[in-house]
This record gives sequence, structure tokens and C-alpha cells, in this order.
Amino acid sequence: MEHRYDFLIVGTGIAGLFYSLKIAEINPNAKIAIVTKKSEQDTSTNKAQGGIAAVLAKTDSFDSHIKDTLTTGQGLCDIDVVTQIVENGPEVIKELMHYGVKFTTDGDVLAMGREGGHSHSRVVHAAD
Repeated sequence: MEHRYDFLIVGTGIAGLFYSLKIAEINPNAKIAIVTKKSEQDTSTNKAQGGIAAVLAKTDSFDSHIKDTLTTGQGLCDIDVVTQIVENGPEVIKELMHYGVKFTTDGDVLAMGREGGHSHSRVVHAAD
């Protein structure tokens, strides 16, 4: 039996599922196949410690996050890619919340942790 798809997404972690949602928004008629290891719970996203780093606090800045990333990357990072990812981070967090990701909160604000390589608390997580 032959199957034809417009997109094949390997992985059901947050990146694969988020990407498939974006494809469906842009092209509602796209045929998308999503391949997983065993189950939707068997993902690195579900097993990972930590979360997603984004500039969300007024005391933080894109420049600081970019500097932290480049320092930790020890010359292996492309500054243009880092800049694009860091500057789009807050909007991506909002989109994920729109899709139903329930990040941990501290009262009415997102709880943000500080993890390796970051000079500010900027890592949001979901019950991690």
C-alpha cells in the first residue's frame, strides 16, 4: 500500500507537533504524516529537564540572551541564527500557550528558572 504526503514529520515532541500545526495553518489542505517512536508520551520533550529560554522579563534583554548563547556556544553558533531565534522567542511562547501548552506559573506570571549558561531567569517550563 502506497501513502503520499506533502510533509513527513519525524517526532512527536514539541518541535514536531508545533511545526505540524504551523503547516496546517499555512496550508489547511496539506497531507501531513507524523511518525513517532512508540507513543505520544515517548518524546525527548516529555523526558527533558528544563524548558524553553525566552526573554520575557522586563529586567532581561535580547542582547543579554544573545551574549549568553554565543558565550556558551564557544564559537559554534551563527550569530544571525541566534539573533533570529532569541528575538522570536517571546512570540513563540505566546503561540505555544495559544495552542494549549500549560507553562508553570507563579501567580499570574510565568515561572522562569535560571539554567546553565543564562545570566537571567528566562527558562519557562511545564510542570518540570
